Amino acid sequence: GGGGGGGGGKAKPPSGIASLMAEEQRRKEAAARREAEDKAAAAAAAAAAAPPSDAWLTRGIVVKCLHKRLAGGRYYKQKGTVEKLLDRYSAHVRMHASDDLLQLDQQDLETVIPKEGARVAVVGGEHRGTTATVRSIDMDAFSVVVRLEDLEAEHRHPCLPTRDDTLSGSS
Repeated sequence: GGGGGGGGGKAKPPSGIASLMAEEQRRKEAAARREAEDKAAAAAAAAAAAPPSDAWLTRGIVVKCLHKRLAGGRYYKQKGTVEKLLDRYSAHVRMHASDDLLQLDQQDLETVIPKEGARVAVVGGEHRGTTATVRSIDMDAFSVVVRLEDLEAEHRHPCLPTRDDTLSGSS
């Protein structure tokens, strides 16, 4: 028993160094993971900031599923919230009624026209990425008047009740 303890004493400094080296390696790996995650997030943000005009998917907006055959039509016309963008045209959507998380393409979704007074994310046009409050909705003209929070100005924005909507409620 005593010989084992003595051997442990001699091995202690190297194991201390090995422990420090292992800890440093773990720190480097964690930093590399964080850097990779940051780069991925920056790439996603850059893609969201300057997408082609036909890409409107935005994290946090409420959408309606238009996929008639998915799960036997179970999700058709059901609302959900975009949780994560996978690329410009696909996202993870958390369905409100079932709490299911689905991977859906933009072509199978439409934005939901918000109510007056609702906070919205502008998802198209020159004010894309801006947060606004809906002041009024003109269904005949398919437009809404919003107050742009960043610009402290009111702006009329087209809002078609189809896949071409440019506004969607953020809650």
